[in-house]
Amino acid sequence: MAGCTNAPSAMTHDPAVRLYDAHVHLAAEALQEERSAILQSYATIGLAKAVVVGTAPQDWPAVLTLCRDEPRFLPAIGLHPWEITRAPNDWQHRFLQALDQGAAVIGEIGLDRSRQAPAFELQTEAFRFQMAVATQRNLPVSIHCVRAIGALMEILRTVKLPTRGFHLHAYQGPIELIGELMDRGAYFSFHSGQLRPKAKCISAVLRAVSADRLLIETDAPAGLPTAEWREFSLADGNLCHPGNLRSGYKAIAQLRGLSYGALREQIEANFLRYFN
Repeated sequence: MAGCTNAPSAMTHDPAVRLYDAHVHLAAEALQEERSAILQSYATIGLAKAVVVGTAPQDWPAVLTLCRDEPRFLPAIGLHPWEITRAPNDWQHRFLQALDQGAAVIGEIGLDRSRQAPAFELQTEAFRFQMAVATQRNLPVSIHCVRAIGALMEILRTVKLPTRGFHLHAYQGPIELIGELMDRGAYFSFHSGQLRPKAKCISAVLRAVSADRLLIETDAPAGLPTAEWREFSLADGNLCHPGNLRSGYKAIAQLRGLSYGALREQIEANFLRYFN
């Protein structure tokens, strides 16, 4: 059963605290049995909104169902690059149908050149299609990019983009591109699982993002932070509990030299501006 590893900090909740998770896989099967405890943790930390992300036609209905009766959750549907070769032939039709059924965000979509990723041409075709829909409808979009920043930049430089901008989730690209990406409308989200002792480049990247373009996520059940920033735990100790959003705020506030309260206010403004 889900539990808290740091009971004193989770005992009470200030109702004025409002936290925002820009990217969480709350509909994942791995979280299903512990969802009740996760919702209790959200009450403890003061969750205001969370973008609940889908990655394939198989989980889009679960995302929509979970979000339908919960105003704190924004449903996001997208075809993840890892799912390209497993997608049914009519995935584009199902994608548009899910948007018409209430999906408010497009994601998780993107490009991935890691060894386990499928054919890059298929990834690129799917990414371009989903970005075109996001632009046409001016919807928020959550972009995954692993070892493919060159290809991503080539696309972002040559296609129309949503006027609201776009969101790079768990950004790990070069610090040198942050300025150009922000000029093109980028928001960047980070989670505490990225802040491992050897990840000094991520720390520098996170500090380089303008305050008004910063978002915070958990990427749960992925994105497991180090023990220092692991306030809540799942039965499977290798997975991240979504309630660790609060400790992620605290870790990132510390890294950027801000108070926890000041960061909360900035993230709230950014989240509401982008996800509306």
